[in-house]
Amino acid sequence: MDTHDFLADPRTLTLDQRQALRARYTREQDLWLDRLRGLAEDPKPADDFPAFLLATAPFRHLAERIGNAREARELSVETADELEWFVRGYASYLRTRDGEDVFKRNPRLTG
Repeated sequence: MDTHDFLADPRTLTLDQRQALRARYTREQDLWLDRLRGLAEDPKPADDFPAFLLATAPFRHLAERIGNAREARELSVETADELEWFVRGYASYLRTRDGEDVFKRNPRLTG
């Protein structure tokens, strides 16, 4: 699955491909999901939130801006805002492709 490392838009994957990618990034999923729950506003990311996306090339810049932060107060306002858009925009990523037109309204969510 190394071919996904350069994927410019993770929304182009089918649901099966998304699930396969999630399985490939199990370690990253666990690490990022734990961190996101301390960084995101309520509602916190669900167990099936694709936190592993932060370990992929399309979200490298957001992950770098998050850095070692563990609490929301450690993030810049801009980074906290972008993180909230990410959490809301990808909440259903592993469940459905419906409603992804939200990305057209906010280009920051395209990855």
